Amino acid sequence: MNRKLLRRMTLPLIAVCLVLADCKGSSTTGPGPTTAFAVLRLNTTDGSPDTSFAGGRGIVTTDIDSGLFDFAIAAAVQPADNKILAAGSSGLAGSGVVALVRYNVDGSLDTAGFGTTGTGGIVRTSVAGVTAAGASAIAVQPNGRIVVAALTFTAATNTTGIALLRYTTTGPLDPTFGTGGIVPTATIGSGLAGDTCALALQGTNIIVAGASTSGNLVLYRYDTNGTLDTTFGTAGTTVTSLPGALSPAIAFQSTGKIILVSATNNDQAVLRYSADGILDATFGTAGIVTTDINNGSVNFANAVVVQVDDKIVVAGHANVNINGGTSDISLVRYNADGTLDTTFNATGTVPGIVTTDLNGGFDNAFSVALQTPLAATTNILVSGNTGAGGFSQMAVLRYNNDGSPDTTFGPTSTGVVIVSLVGPSNIASGNAVALQTNLGIVVAGYD
Repeated sequence: MNRKLLRRMTLPLIAVCLVLADCKGSSTTGPGPTTAFAVLRLNTTDGSPDTSFAGGRGIVTTDIDSGLFDFAIAAAVQPADNKILAAGSSGLAGSGVVALVRYNVDGSLDTAGFGTTGTGGIVRTSVAGVTAAGASAIAVQPNGRIVVAALTFTAATNTTGIALLRYTTTGPLDPTFGTGGIVPTATIGSGLAGDTCALALQGTNIIVAGASTSGNLVLYRYDTNGTLDTTFGTAGTTVTSLPGALSPAIAFQSTGKIILVSATNNDQAVLRYSADGILDATFGTAGIVTTDINNGSVNFANAVVVQVDDKIVVAGHANVNINGGTSDISLVRYNADGTLDTTFNATGTVPGIVTTDLNGGFDNAFSVALQTPLAATTNILVSGNTGAGGFSQMAVLRYNNDGSPDTTFGPTSTGVVIVSLVGPSNIASGNAVALQTNLGIVVAGYD
């Protein structure tokens, strides 16, 4: 099974299979249809399109470079003004650059406040010394500076790494960060262009993580100015052996402990570290919990969020069959100590685990968020895509706190919103979901 087909399956750094349904045992050789950034806003009550957004459409597409592949992989909402940031990549196969777009509250491009004359609202950044780069994660620091983690790929050695970039509030690279706004690539190891990396703010520190094809999870911690923090792990780095590891995601428990999710030998993997990057031996088995969702099926963890009670919610896809072009959305909740939470889907086949088959084809989850993050009882939002036969659409799902579908969400009272295609391609995905305060549910991806 080709590892690069299993995570988001969208980065245009080299020719990759764009959607799971296309993957009939081998990757495609052609580039497929070109794509554009897409940002959707739904009403928080029922999931209907927000007609106050994007001129009444509820969704806006941004074709950064006509004829190229534009993919938004990450999103953030600026706390100070509710403006939306979407980050990803733009380019032809093998030549992607970091792409960052900022939208006003109403979904229009922020042409006046972000970027440069002629390209207002859009910033493109190349990373020196690598074949290609694409943003995988984004965060806004308390001072409004924008931090991006970019997965880099070097074709000559088939290695990946993580470059950190920081932008000022108006879009230029921040010269006080790293070298001219960029912290040079930190090596992950052997990898593929379709991999992604993770980023999270830990107070004033910045933690990034990635995975190598040799089976290592790698974490780095930097201070607020982009200097490696040598008090973290071993001289600023933590390496954990995890056979079959895939691109991870990061969250924090209230104690400050770091939660990392990935995969191992086709199972979901959840790892816990101390705040300083030491694997927590009290969690699971020597710091690691693995979950076989359905008796030997292929499963992947793509996103994680921690509830106010420190329970861990992991979204991804289960029952993956590359040859058959099928998969199901998976949602797993663990107690704070890593044991399955049997109050979640309590009457299901396996309490603690929910799988959702939308159409009998491929259904994938790439992001998860809590609609009321500080409430003891909260709705769980998941975004991803669904489709078959080379055709895919954005999908947004909402679950109740007990794991049941929220029947107040979506047009058919099933807890599901599937978005009709509006962009230049016949493939689409919702790769990141976030909340815009007092406005709505924001989903960023491509179309």
